[in-house]
Amino acid sequence: MTKLVDNISISMADPCNFDKFFSEKETRDIRRFSVRELPPIGNPNASCDFNLFFGFFFDGTRNNYNLCTENEGFSNVARLYDTYPGQAVPGVVKEALPLDGNEEYPHFFKVYIPGVGTPFPQVNDSGKGMDATFGAASALFGHERIVWALMQAINNLNRYFVGQELLDKGKILSLSKQLVITGWHLKKERWLTAGEIDQGKQSTYDTLREQLKLLHGSIKDFMHAPGEKPANMSKGKVGNIHLSAFGFSRGATKARCFSNWMQRLCQLDAELTGQPGQMTLGGFPVKFDFLGIFDTVASVGLASSTLLFDGHAEWADAETSLRVPMGMPCVHLVAAHEIRRSFPLDSIEMGAGAPPGGEEIMFPGVHSDVGGGYLPKEQGRGVDPKGADMLSRIPLAVMYRKARLAGVPFKAEKAKPAAQLRMQVDPKLIADFNAYLAALGVEAGKPAPEKAYKSLLKDLYLPYIAWRLSWVDKQDDASLRAHFDNLQNASNADVNDLLGGNVKLAEHLGYYKSWSRGEIVEIGKMRRAYYPPTFDPKVVKDWSEFKGIWPELEKGEQSSLLKPAASCLFQYYVHDSYAWFRLTGKEEPEILAMLEKMSHQDPNSLSEEEKDWVKLYVDSGRKQIPKAVTGGQEPFSVGAGYLRYRKVYAGADNVLLTRRGQSSSDTALA
Repeated sequence: MTKLVDNISISMADPCNFDKFFSEKETRDIRRFSVRELPPIGNPNASCDFNLFFGFFFDGTRNNYNLCTENEGFSNVARLYDTYPGQAVPGVVKEALPLDGNEEYPHFFKVYIPGVGTPFPQVNDSGKGMDATFGAASALFGHERIVWALMQAINNLNRYFVGQELLDKGKILSLSKQLVITGWHLKKERWLTAGEIDQGKQSTYDTLREQLKLLHGSIKDFMHAPGEKPANMSKGKVGNIHLSAFGFSRGATKARCFSNWMQRLCQLDAELTGQPGQMTLGGFPVKFDFLGIFDTVASVGLASSTLLFDGHAEWADAETSLRVPMGMPCVHLVAAHEIRRSFPLDSIEMGAGAPPGGEEIMFPGVHSDVGGGYLPKEQGRGVDPKGADMLSRIPLAVMYRKARLAGVPFKAEKAKPAAQLRMQVDPKLIADFNAYLAALGVEAGKPAPEKAYKSLLKDLYLPYIAWRLSWVDKQDDASLRAHFDNLQNASNADVNDLLGGNVKLAEHLGYYKSWSRGEIVEIGKMRRAYYPPTFDPKVVKDWSEFKGIWPELEKGEQSSLLKPAASCLFQYYVHDSYAWFRLTGKEEPEILAMLEKMSHQDPNSLSEEEKDWVKLYVDSGRKQIPKAVTGGQEPFSVGAGYLRYRKVYAGADNVLLTRRGQSSSDTALA
């Protein structure tokens, strides 16, 4: 079952204040975990015993640490990365913020993987032009990122013992072309045909075995059988390797796939080192401590924005690749108000239940309100220039807390001041968030209710529809800014987007009303009941559910479903992802570049309208674009828009979050 997030304690305002953020009992639990992080003091026989710690951080689509150092647009994955101690992969994060006392953690390794659609030179992804377009649209270079991360696990071990990487960029790129990491290959080793053998091809498993043998040859003097000492004690005696992985959006998809392939790699290593049935790397036992993921979206290959595809191509098979690995505790934070067709959710549930040790928690907000990535003040949400009042800070604090209680060695209390600022949560945000939860029946000090996914989703999403209907008539810049005080200083680009979404809502509302009234239309000599202009039958299915409650929804602010605390959260904190996400048309940076070019042209070559655009641009300090209604959002023809429920997969392409105990109308969320 999926649960609603619990009431947030004011102590969670500062995750970097260890003593206040955690209770006394939690502090004791964390202290017990910390014993395994450093050799014990006062025990000469164990003074050289070390465990190794590997943290992997898969960023979301178009999220990249290196692109955010000037604008505070870091995702929650990037923020967590800054609190993990130890050595980073050289050259990946350019302006890293190592922890105070980081030299105490030479046996800790952290690996950051930039999101698809952004530059990642290590896999030859330029993050520009078609690389950026297809990276964002279909997860191009996602395969290469997963292979790169797997090979960094091998490199981490070699760097600890030998002081250098074992597999360089060229070698890993070559391996990316050889390795096939589909769900089918994950299930079992695929033997080569006679023809493939004649061509000199090598199976995926044999290729992985080959890399493990290279590792064993490199570190053989440091390897040891259980209970024995290694021949070379210069790096101490390694006990276990503790591994955790984090991801957001497609990065969450990659983290899930990576974790499954990492387990497979460790099983192969155990076979090679005479420990069949175990999971090892270099012969050392590997413990999969934690998988922390924010709002998993696959959309690999042809995405769900079309009617014929589900986004589970190649390495994102729903049944196998995205299954939470056996024995790996997992926390999945999901967005209640994300409705873009291109962003279906992949729940961690497999049919009717979550995996053992798995926890799925629903938060108010859209995709990046959970995983982070919005800029402070974007769309008029928040006033703090550092973003402490952004809704995404609460899921960040929740994930940080749950990870530390599971043994992940985060150390926010030792992070650099800049990294600590990125973790802060504004007390007013916490108060407004808790007021919203209270309106849903969540009380302080008591656990939030668990419900079937769709029942919980209705509780959160139907009030949002009522709120949207309360201002659907605001169809121009002046009326929208007048209605919302937080839009007074918003950029033209943001208001243009919000208007574009609202115009679409008005259009779709017209379709809904014609359908719900049962209007009769004439087509030539034929008469039939009105049907909305979409190819997606799910639209009418969702509308049939809305129909019974519609009289209450269209009351807007007067609806019994919409409490003042919900209106507050929607207006001041929840972003509009549908309005912002455009499949066609120029993005703001492209328009600004066009205006900059125009500003240097002969005014006589410009139209009167273009002259007005240039004047606005120059007068605004070269920051503002013209006022307009932005188009290009996902089309209604494929079932997109606000008047729908999000598609949520549950472990298979054809299982859409079936729940035990639901009514027949709630058995599928499709």
